[in-house]
Amino acid sequence: MQEPSRPVSSTPADAQNTPRKRRPPRRVEVSRVQVLSPAMRRITLTGAELQGFEVNDPASYMKLIFPEPGQTEPVRPLPDGPRATSMRTYTPLAVRPEAGEVDVDFVLHGEGPASTWAAQAQTGQVLFLMGPGPGYKLDLQAAEHWLIGDDSALPAFETILAGLPATARVHVLMEVADAAEERALHSPAQLTTEWVVRGADKQRAGLALAQALRQGSAPSAESRVYLACEAAAMRRIRELLTGELGLPRSQIVGRGYWKLGAVNHPDHDYGEDA
Repeated sequence: MQEPSRPVSSTPADAQNTPRKRRPPRRVEVSRVQVLSPAMRRITLTGAELQGFEVNDPASYMKLIFPEPGQTEPVRPLPDGPRATSMRTYTPLAVRPEAGEVDVDFVLHGEGPASTWAAQAQTGQVLFLMGPGPGYKLDLQAAEHWLIGDDSALPAFETILAGLPATARVHVLMEVADAAEERALHSPAQLTTEWVVRGADKQRAGLALAQALRQGSAPSAESRVYLACEAAAMRRIRELLTGELGLPRSQIVGRGYWKLGAVNHPDHDYGEDA
């Protein structure tokens, strides 16, 4: 069959290959710190430079730049300068443009510049924010959704839950280090939440999720699945879903939010090689 003709671009080839210019970093300050659980903090960032900061899709991401050791606040990076070594990726949980605020949830895992900073965060402290980046395109016509992941994905899951219609069913399967991390989740959709505990050993990441899927209920072939956790565990669970449980690959969106042994795992690990 002949391939359909493609429209000819009016943009010169050299312009198409030009890297997209990054938006200047935004200076923000801590205005509130809320304890959600022993290992989760919700920190509200505010600032005049948040004007125009909009998030259109759930599970979007942004970059936060933290102070280096000895700094009271980070040095503002140049838009096209080198990448800051203390930059990490987070989900903008709630954005309130009228107030110039964005909420960010931090897991206190006890290592790295972001977790160390969040554990001591106080009102008035300064960060720089970049983004947002693209998120998850919700299928609002799907009758059933599954959100499968660990505590690193909980903020993204909450944004997805908020965007689902009341006609949908959604099952959250969430792995946490300790039962004390369990808390109420909310959605306009018909929500079922299942918490599983992996313990403090990060080498066991994803094992409790896989066991729950094998021993309990599992997504149907028509379910839309958002799977987000440790990178290797995400690949194992993706293979479990498509192999043993028979889900089509096209129904699963995977995200490796962190990786055992990696200090700053890339934010574009989708596990499509699994």
